[in-house]
Amino acid sequence: MPFSTTDVLTPSRWPRRQFAATLAALGGASLAPPAWAQRAASTSAAQPPVSWPSAPPLLAAQHQRAFAGLPARIQSQLADVQSVAVVHRGHLAFEFYRPGVTADTLQDTQSVTKSVLALLFGQAQADGFVRGPQELVALRLPQLLRVGADVRVQRLRFEHLLTMTAGWPGEQTAQRDRDDDLAWIARRPLLAEPGARFAYDNGAANLLAMALAGAVRQPLSAYARQRLFEPLGIHSFAWRQGAQGYDLGALGLSLTTRGMARLGELALNEGRWQGHALVPADFVRAATERQNAGGAPLFSAYGYLWWVSPTAASRKAERRTAMANGYGGQWIYVYPPLDLVVAVTSRRTADSMARGQGLTLIRRDILPALQRL
Repeated sequence: MPFSTTDVLTPSRWPRRQFAATLAALGGASLAPPAWAQRAASTSAAQPPVSWPSAPPLLAAQHQRAFAGLPARIQSQLADVQSVAVVHRGHLAFEFYRPGVTADTLQDTQSVTKSVLALLFGQAQADGFVRGPQELVALRLPQLLRVGADVRVQRLRFEHLLTMTAGWPGEQTAQRDRDDDLAWIARRPLLAEPGARFAYDNGAANLLAMALAGAVRQPLSAYARQRLFEPLGIHSFAWRQGAQGYDLGALGLSLTTRGMARLGELALNEGRWQGHALVPADFVRAATERQNAGGAPLFSAYGYLWWVSPTAASRKAERRTAMANGYGGQWIYVYPPLDLVVAVTSRRTADSMARGQGLTLIRRDILPALQRL
């Protein structure tokens, strides 16, 4: 369970004068990461895989017919694709693993990490560690006030980080020794007022991860394990740290393909799992709905660290398709009209990214196969 509210920095619960005094006192403190940030990232091995109940015989037979021949097509024609897990109507309908990859293999999800970070923010909101997207980032990361950044950085709200509208020019590549360097992230020149324009920015996601870790007073990997992954039956994962010891928010989370699919189910079910509200439904809806027009690299609309796109006309067309995407072709694809989640991993190369075989598989093979049922 998370720390109690007496152990956690929760300014929303403090008298305003006391909080102001605390921020002032923090002004002369060191910028070094807290001790808890230096703990090793959570990893688990030899754990039971994510599983689903067996499909009813009729549905299982439909799945078998729908995907007949698909393994051979992936093997021979979609060489970039490494693994696939399809969950349809709450049942595992199809799996594919290239030789050398199994259901237990941890896969580097790249920027899918961002979408999981959004779910963690919603969980932290439910736990009372953050008020919500409108809260000022500096309330949870007071060090942000003393790094000598543009004064507009002090006005950053979590919403700006969640929607990639912080105002920085955007950065799509890892910076290795700078990924969790607060001063470097914050001192980058702002090109726009917070909230004014979209720019896909790894720095903003890493800043969000640092602020959220500060709010929950433990590494994100530990919080994720306790409050998100284990309740979902995800026991195997790894989370990469930056040079300063923080679990990264832009990338670095490794999951099994089944674990990716289970997180997609949580989004599909609007934060509910086994009858319980794990993440607030209103937050999950906001995360997977259009918040702005988005832009590169997917050139799709954007929610809260989830890409969103219009869903083909159907009786459930009011819910958009939600997508978590990582470099090279890592996907969690949530398609509400079919009660469908698809997780795909691919080679993590520029060529794989350009070919887009994972998305082709989803849109040209998997969706049509299930729409014909």
